[in-house]
Amino acid sequence: MGLPDKDRLENLCQTDMEAIEAEISDIRGAIKQVHAAMGAKTWVGGPADKWATDFNGRMGALSRLFGTFPDEEQRLIAKAQASQDAKDRKARGAA
Repeated sequence: MGLPDKDRLENLCQTDMEAIEAEISDIRGAIKQVHAAMGAKTWVGGPADKWATDFNGRMGALSRLFGTFPDEEQRLIAKAQASQDAKDRKARGAA
């Protein structure tokens, strides 16, 4: 197996990132379903309020984490490209 060229590497990175984006979308959809199911008819009282507060806090943190994805995606692609460039230079004997 030869070294991937830049276009192939970029395509592989893009494919991986699209898979991650699809999973994030699925998780966000599941969170929306839980929010839709929460309400006065499902569970009320102190324990319900505590659970909802905990849930909302965790989902807020998760949402913020998902918000970092675009920047992290670009960082990982740049890192993969730099690593591939170094391997290419080494393979050509220009290390």
